[in-house]
Amino acid sequence: MLQRNFSWARRITCLANQSTSRKAITDFHQLHISGRKITEFHLSSIVKICGRVEALQEGRQAHCLVLKLGFNADLILMTTLLDMYSKCTIIHEACRVFDEMPHRDVVVINSMISGLCRCHLPSHAIDLFTKMNQSDRYVGTWNSLISGLGQNSEGRTALIFFGRMRVEDVEVDVMTMISVISICAHMAMIVHAQQVHGLVIKSGFELYLPVGNAIVDMYAKCGCMGDACLCFQNMPFKNVISWTSLISGYAKHGFGVEALKAFQQMEMEGVVPNKITFLGTLYACSHSGLLQE
Repeated sequence: MLQRNFSWARRITCLANQSTSRKAITDFHQLHISGRKITEFHLSSIVKICGRVEALQEGRQAHCLVLKLGFNADLILMTTLLDMYSKCTIIHEACRVFDEMPHRDVVVINSMISGLCRCHLPSHAIDLFTKMNQSDRYVGTWNSLISGLGQNSEGRTALIFFGRMRVEDVEVDVMTMISVISICAHMAMIVHAQQVHGLVIKSGFELYLPVGNAIVDMYAKCGCMGDACLCFQNMPFKNVISWTSLISGYAKHGFGVEALKAFQQMEMEGVVPNKITFLGTLYACSHSGLLQE
């Protein structure tokens, strides 16, 4: 029996990892009606899947099973439930799960902050953050708040918290820098952009591909195509996102010839363009009189 339960758990988890989520939900339903024992591992996997595909009805059914089987003290499982409800934008249910948890660790609080921001309640996220003890605020907590504020067009507030993070001597990581770079890009704040770029170099993150892509995009959106091009050229590795950021930047600022040359160079290097790359190139051509090209 234990071996069969493990096989079901492994099967559902594998289906989840392969993005065949609906099949995993069907298999879990078959497991349930078969009368076999449901474990917290089954439930954790299926709740995570329900959150991914926003299958609220199935997620609620799984929640009922959690309560029925007495797994509501399992911190990992309850955190997964909280995350599922927030991804389905049913934030009051996520808050109820959070409030009913007898114990909460930093992962739970990070998930709640992210959920509040996802559901466009940044002020509630800030309230939860400020109620935490300073010693409990790890880099992931700061990242959840800063990223969430940025996604809610609260860029200036996010930068204030980033400043507080630095004052409190919390060590930044790659996710911190990507979030802050993205905020500077969307706000086209060149002074902040240059300061953040300096911090990236100081922290040794400039060689990370996602960080390099974000910096190219940031300078392009700030209108500094010379800096964007220089950062692009200094990247040790490039992917389609790198090229697309450069091409879109050229297109936005009227450098049609440069955008077309970059597109041609991209193809010569064997990088396959995506839809956004094509749109950027077509935009550049149409706004620069390069109709034949």
